[in-house]
Amino acid sequence: MPPPNLSPVRLRVILAVLVITEINSAFEVGMMYGILGTLVREFRDPVGVGWLITGFLLVGAASAALCSRLGDLYGRRRLVLVMLFFATCGSLVSALTDSLGGLIAGRALQGVAAGLLPLCIGLARELFPAGRVPVVIGWLAAVASFAASVGILCGGWLADNVGWRSTFWIGAGHAVVSIACVALLLPRSQRRPRIGRLDILGGVLFAPAVAAILLAVTRVKASGLGDPVTLGLAAAGIAMGVAWVRRELQHPDPLLDVRQFRRRQIGLAMLLMLLFGLGTSQLMLVVLLIAQQPAWAGIGLGLTATAAALIKLPAATAGLFGAPWSGHLAARHGARRAAIVGTAVISLSWIAMSLWHHTVWQLVVLTFIAVVGGSMLYAAIPNLIVEVAATERTSELNGMSHVLRTVGTAIGTQAVTMLLASATVADPSDGAVHHPAPAAYMLAFVAINLSAAVSIVVALALPRRCGPVPAGAAAAAAH
Repeated sequence: MPPPNLSPVRLRVILAVLVITEINSAFEVGMMYGILGTLVREFRDPVGVGWLITGFLLVGAASAALCSRLGDLYGRRRLVLVMLFFATCGSLVSALTDSLGGLIAGRALQGVAAGLLPLCIGLARELFPAGRVPVVIGWLAAVASFAASVGILCGGWLADNVGWRSTFWIGAGHAVVSIACVALLLPRSQRRPRIGRLDILGGVLFAPAVAAILLAVTRVKASGLGDPVTLGLAAAGIAMGVAWVRRELQHPDPLLDVRQFRRRQIGLAMLLMLLFGLGTSQLMLVVLLIAQQPAWAGIGLGLTATAAALIKLPAATAGLFGAPWSGHLAARHGARRAAIVGTAVISLSWIAMSLWHHTVWQLVVLTFIAVVGGSMLYAAIPNLIVEVAATERTSELNGMSHVLRTVGTAIGTQAVTMLLASATVADPSDGAVHHPAPAAYMLAFVAINLSAAVSIVVALALPRRCGPVPAGAAAAAAH
């Protein structure tokens, strides 16, 4: 179905509503990282506080694919309103509770909102002319990246000056404003006529499979690779995942159509998102550790936490350049070119950072360049999907790419952490304090550079297209 014929003014209003809406999840994640230290001091339970992140990720990973698919089926605008309602409830529970358990429950409710970006991408394709869709997606990706960075800074400032509960009151208010904007300003979205029964079991098997795998990955650092519970969770998650894939391959109308992964461009786009999580997403972990590690360790600048955080300020704006540029490249030359440029910039920045990380200005400049490349790739991937996906599968496939990014980021974080722990140096004034040795950082750099190099190969393997590809044109031709 072609998009409605809306005036330029109405389209600008719709873009503003989509931006206001989709930053709910990114802003909530950023503010949570900004207040983690405060919550650890208040509740004196680092493991429990860690569940504020883990719980959000577990629910968010399942929600991103399932709610995105339900939005494709029953109307994306309707599902956006449902997810914003859960985000509001989660923020209120977190703001009003006095216990860590209540806070974790509230954060889990907030995790339902993790699928907002895939649904907004689907709405962009549904409402905007095909030629403008890549640029709109670029701006959605840009603002999501920027909101996460701003959220960290706002969360830290609010925790220090107002109190950590204020972050959740702000989150609830933002969600309520978003509900009003969506309800009043977005056109009613399309519903797909259903034939047959909804594939409920396809969703039931998918959610616990992803949750078990993510939970196993997050346990590795504390429990080790040989822990029976960790191994059991990983085995159960893989077994459920295999059962789910087999069932969806055989189902005539699967809830989540894994057969789409067989299509060259879709499959390679998903692989790019997984690699993005494994390598590119580890940027701030490595940079902030180097910035704060004492110079006597052989690598490190010895900055305070506040000074190290300032390195992120220029990088916070980098996505506002990279993602829109990626969208314009995709609109003019196809998303393949945007992906190639993005992966090349990522690879060059990491190679340079492996060699030059001895001064603040080197970290600031190279972090900025790496974020430009990362935001270009992050915007190119949904455009790769939109170019060839059927309209009724747009949000679903972007939701599944979000799941792969989450899994990749979790695995990459654990892998980099273990590499950094492979060789340490002791503090001469306190032998109990150890820092990663230069050799350990080099191992981490090699692993991330390898991931970036593979990303370039995958981007080059994408199908070549002559000129810009209208959103969904390939999918329409396939049908």
